[in-house]
Amino acid sequence: MTLVKNHIVDLYISCEDEKRAKNWYLNVLGLTDLVMDNGCRLLLIEWGEKHKPIVDGAVFSLQAPDIHKAHSELKRRGAKVDEEVVQFGAKSLGFHVIDSEGNVILIIDQSS
Repeated sequence: MTLVKNHIVDLYISCEDEKRAKNWYLNVLGLTDLVMDNGCRLLLIEWGEKHKPIVDGAVFSLQAPDIHKAHSELKRRGAKVDEEVVQFGAKSLGFHVIDSEGNVILIIDQSS
């Protein structure tokens, strides 16, 4: 019997303003829903003024079918992104984006 299953259920994303964060994830990042294709949910947890991003680095990553297009489009939409797409590991390219609440997300290409 397995003690803990190898399955992420939810990602808790701390935010100051849940409505602003939801708008960012859907309209700036371009997600169609806060439920991922594999069923994992992005749960936006509103802390108000007590919100502080958990860490300086990314705590999760999302894949982009065209990493360069994703980078330029997010930049065009006003998102805070790394200056350029860089190498991650031996085979992957990616960049960081900061959500409306100051949380860091890694966007990585599909070869990862």
